[in-house]
Amino acid sequence: MDIAAVKKYISTWVEDNKAEFEACSQFMFDNPELGMQEFDAVEKLTGIAREHGFTVETGVAGMPTAFVASYGAGKPVIAFNVEYDCLPGLSQKVSTCQEAVREGAPGHGCGHCLIGPAALTAGIALRHALEEFGLPGTVRMYGSPGEEICIGKPFMARAGLYEDVDAFLDWHPFFNKTFVQRKTNAYFSKYYHFKGKTAHGNAPWKGRSALDAAMLMGHAVEMLREHIVPGAEAAANTINYTFSHVGPEFPSVVPDRTSVWYVGRFTTTEVMVDALERIDNCARGAALATGVGMESELVTAVHENIPNLTLGRIVHANYLELGPMPLTGEQQQFAMDMQKNAGNEPVGIVQEVFPPCELDAPVTDVSEYSWLAPLATIWLGVLPGPSLHHWVITSAAGSDIGKNAVRHGAKLLARSAIDLVASPRVLEEAWEEFRKARQGRVYECLVPDDIAPPVNANREVMEKYRARRAAS
Repeated sequence: MDIAAVKKYISTWVEDNKAEFEACSQFMFDNPELGMQEFDAVEKLTGIAREHGFTVETGVAGMPTAFVASYGAGKPVIAFNVEYDCLPGLSQKVSTCQEAVREGAPGHGCGHCLIGPAALTAGIALRHALEEFGLPGTVRMYGSPGEEICIGKPFMARAGLYEDVDAFLDWHPFFNKTFVQRKTNAYFSKYYHFKGKTAHGNAPWKGRSALDAAMLMGHAVEMLREHIVPGAEAAANTINYTFSHVGPEFPSVVPDRTSVWYVGRFTTTEVMVDALERIDNCARGAALATGVGMESELVTAVHENIPNLTLGRIVHANYLELGPMPLTGEQQQFAMDMQKNAGNEPVGIVQEVFPPCELDAPVTDVSEYSWLAPLATIWLGVLPGPSLHHWVITSAAGSDIGKNAVRHGAKLLARSAIDLVASPRVLEEAWEEFRKARQGRVYECLVPDDIAPPVNANREVMEKYRARRAAS
């Protein structure tokens, strides 16, 4: 088989059909939706998949904005990660200056309006290549909601949706460097709700302060920090929390209710499970000490990433074949003007390349894939810094730079997939490494079966901004 000819076909197909997928990306940029509320994005993405012959199932794993799109039959099953949620407060026009479309509204400051359309393009391009060249296999696209809050994939894994996959391919736009992901931390998100008894501030002994309990828990967790394995600087074991609700909000009334939201990042699942048990004990002890009730609410929990160097080398080699994303002088100038206005050095879009599986990456629920089959995630240096979750990223994602990134990411993913379809031995080696890396551990979802996905997360916020958008 002439693999080079197949890859050339894929690149040509992506270029010839770019208008449809760039329009999809622009639609998502113009209509940003927070995690678990991505109804418009899912309708757009699944509609395109159906038009290209994919069988689509929506509302999977109890989540209205989760979907699975499939084409073909038999082995290998090559899966692409499709994401589409955005971030709060990052509304931004395509501009060299920070300028919100709607002040306080959400926006795509992590490039998920690029990730989803590029993965969709890759899956559809692969589907056409398999048909054109008579190649076997199944193309699978997993639409995962709520990546920014690490919700979608644990629940989809718990539902058994990944069990027949042979390899997962994923990408993420990044700045200043290109690398294949090595490790990510395990992660949990959990609420603690304290319930006390209200009283007037001039007779506080008649009440029981839920706020006292939450503050005492926080103090206990602060003391706990030094007794948790620190991890490494690039992947530290950290605990963060915020008081998400306190009431009544009046100093002359003893608060009878307080909720505190904890998230934690840990180098391994084992360290996380131990730490979370001790954090739970901090909450119980604080409630007991202050005489209030306490209920906990686990939102989500994900495993750390298991790197797969075999798969990483394939994706990395395809990146080297493809080369860095082409940029015009105008696009680089746009990037530098943004960087300058953000108070950073105007270096443009730097495309330095690191060896495969060279760097650790931020927390993401993509790591769940890596416990069920070999996974490669490549972070492409296609956007300007200074950081993700920044208005510069949002502006670039909605510009011609973002449209370039959609095409570039799609070509890379689909061309890498062809190597896996055409070279069964590569998949065998990836699975050998995968089994060895798991060290006999078996995947178990960290979210108990009796906990339903938080489908109403971000609902009130999105309803507010959708109403404003409709009125404008």
